[in-house]
Amino acid sequence: MPIHMDILPLDRLVVIVARGHVTAEEIAENTKKLVAANVPAYAKIIDVTASKSDLTREQVEKVAALLRGDPRDTRRGAVAFVVDPGRQGFAEAFADVTRGERPIQLFRSLHAARRWLLEGAAGDGALPRDSAHHDGVRVWE
Repeated sequence: MPIHMDILPLDRLVVIVARGHVTAEEIAENTKKLVAANVPAYAKIIDVTASKSDLTREQVEKVAALLRGDPRDTRRGAVAFVVDPGRQGFAEAFADVTRGERPIQLFRSLHAARRWLLEGAAGDGALPRDSAHHDGVRVWE
């Protein structure tokens, strides 16, 4: 399976790495596992630098709706996507669909994503300083 997920309870972190071509069914299956794990408040690092998907906006909206779960539950951890700035795909669409629902940023490196989560999850609102724009979406260095 091209999607690998680790749940780290001590760090309150979920790390998801996608490789190769990822289908809508594979993303839906991983999303169901994430929901079943009951970790909505955990921070998430999702590395999609080495993957591609052909999801439509409607399919991305369905993934987002599944992750939202109970609308009364507002525990939603920050999401840091690690992306290839030369390509757009699921990460950019998901960020657009869920804008304002949770802290979500796109990064070029795992190191920057982890730093943002560590700094931002502490509640100080700190964000990385260096950024570039990628088709209207901010991609942090």
